[in-house]
Amino acid sequence: MAIKFFGHYLIDEGKLSSSELIEVAQYQTKYNLSLGELAVKSELITEKEAQKINDKQRTWDKRFGEVAKELNLLSDEQIGILLSQQKKMKVFFGEAVVLKGFMSQNELDQELKNFEEAQKIELENIYLQIDKIDHHNLIKDSIDILQRIYFRTAHDNIKLIDIYKQEDISRDGVISLQKMRGEEHLDFALQAVDKVSLNIASQYLKMNFDVMDEDIADILSEFVNIILGNIAVHLSSHEVVVDLTPPQIIKKENFNYNEYYCFDFSTTKGLLTLCLKI
Repeated sequence: MAIKFFGHYLIDEGKLSSSELIEVAQYQTKYNLSLGELAVKSELITEKEAQKINDKQRTWDKRFGEVAKELNLLSDEQIGILLSQQKKMKVFFGEAVVLKGFMSQNELDQELKNFEEAQKIELENIYLQIDKIDHHNLIKDSIDILQRIYFRTAHDNIKLIDIYKQEDISRDGVISLQKMRGEEHLDFALQAVDKVSLNIASQYLKMNFDVMDEDIADILSEFVNIILGNIAVHLSSHEVVVDLTPPQIIKKENFNYNEYYCFDFSTTKGLLTLCLKI
């Protein structure tokens, strides 16, 4: 079994249909509001202030409540109330599957147990490979920061599914490359299929994009710059001095995958690939 989301696993096992998965996701979206959405709905902040917090949240790599507090837009008491409301409203995926009548609780529990056991083994195998090549946890830190920033920017789930180091690897989509130099060296390249790039751009600028062009590529480069900037900040907290080069767009045919360790991530929008050279 490959690394995958639980919903996709249920589809592969014939326990859930694609249309039922979409219905479950829509049901969750109705109740699983972000802290910012709850704050705006409760009239504690405006939509413009929520967007300001979201923008800072990406560059500071901090939780919504932490940023809101630093900007003096929400108090500890208000954040506590919002978190409590969010917890009460939250509907988990499995809970939604049962509530919609697509599976019984016993069926779900058994499938979840099988899924988690298999996924644990798969993920352990991937991280065993990473441990052999990681320098000072630089790869793990890069993966963790990418996943956090992607989730906060794209409002989409993301999961590490595989690692590659071979000549014949090739992926579709725009490649944005940025380099870090200094006491640590890192070449950081991100490649996303068009649907993922368009979603990142749409969420980043709060506009609808449906066609790939140079502007979308520029937004992807800015996204990479934010991620690598957060990696640099993380290193500086450990007194590691580094500088960043400007990000650049690389054509797929001019990119030598064999020089990199490449990590595939599954998102609900499609494949995202991170290539690192350390």
